Amino acid sequence: MRRLRTTASRWAAAACLAIGLVYLTLIPAAPSRVYVVMEIVIAAVAGLTAVKMWMHNCFESHLGAGALVAATAGSSLLAMTVGLPGDGGGDLSATRLVLILLSVGVVCLLVQDGRVRREHARHTRRPYAR
Repeated sequence: MRRLRTTASRWAAAACLAIGLVYLTLIPAAPSRVYVVMEIVIAAVAGLTAVKMWMHNCFESHLGAGALVAATAGSSLLAMTVGLPGDGGGDLSATRLVLILLSVGVVCLLVQDGRVRREHARHTRRPYAR
């Protein structure tokens, strides 16, 4: 059965893609190879999640978006408060704030998507209902 693709899910896919693009811009300034690999992996997960959500809006795309948001918001909050490993203080930068705002945006859009799909399911008749 096809899942309903809502405007909120499309915007959430765009926000996931934007997160991936922000991580790609962070690659040249990465302090070590470990950060380069991490940023490439997160950008790849963001891109794949965005494509899957745009096309299907399924459980797997929502799971990928949740993992992406947890990794992005968690690493950004840790970098802003405690600082990166080996650094002394926190790094309050515009890039980190953008990543946090995009993460919050993805969560809000997915909640709105769930509300719209739930309302749509309430008003549509099931194919097996009499």
